[in-house]
Amino acid sequence: MESGVAADLPDLPSGVIGLMVYGSQARGDAVDDSDLDLLALSVAPRPSIQVALVSISFYTSQMLETGIGTLFGAHLNRDGKILIDKDNQLRTAIDSMGEVDTDRLFERARRMSQLFTSLDRDLPKYLPGLVREARYLLRSCYYARAISDGEPCFSIRELAKRHKDPVLVRLLASRHQQEPSVRELTECLARLRGVLGDFPRSEHGSLEATIVNEWESPGDLLSMAFLALGVTGQGSDYAEVGKILL
Repeated sequence: MESGVAADLPDLPSGVIGLMVYGSQARGDAVDDSDLDLLALSVAPRPSIQVALVSISFYTSQMLETGIGTLFGAHLNRDGKILIDKDNQLRTAIDSMGEVDTDRLFERARRMSQLFTSLDRDLPKYLPGLVREARYLLRSCYYARAISDGEPCFSIRELAKRHKDPVLVRLLASRHQQEPSVRELTECLARLRGVLGDFPRSEHGSLEATIVNEWESPGDLLSMAFLALGVTGQGSDYAEVGKILL
């Protein structure tokens, strides 16, 4: 862990019984502006904290259980390093994350991708959220493809090398200095189609209509529509386990 980044680490609130670092700082491939991603096991839910390059997300044991079988769980299990673990509760939770069913993941991602087929109605109003959603799905699909190929990897830089596509480093970076653009959305969607094929037609015709029509049956489409509207948080795409769909 880079000492300069660690200097930004805020005091942990009471009730934290476990702490782990994941991402590039845990893998050892961080660069100068890499975030320090921390997961804190807490006795009660708390909002995430972002201080300079340090991001702390708080999870209860029950919240972590919803990460079983997800890419996020696999990421924590493969790359995470535990720093604090009272009563071994965090290690137990991480060890129980299980395997990712990549075929099911691709099927779910393909259904979610329909939200990109009503851009004529959703742009430019929801451009920031749509770019965020496109990055999230693209990143998830590349992670899943690496797992299905038998070479798990959660490093964007390594995936960019494997696919001989250096633009991926910019597209899928966790932080972006510039405002979202239609070009960025187009670049993400082109690569996403390369993984998923053509997107299915929107079932409802717009993001807003999706929320109205899916309200009584919460699921992937409703959650992703909210993500696209940009109302589910301003931090990392992995800021809260409730937003980890894949």
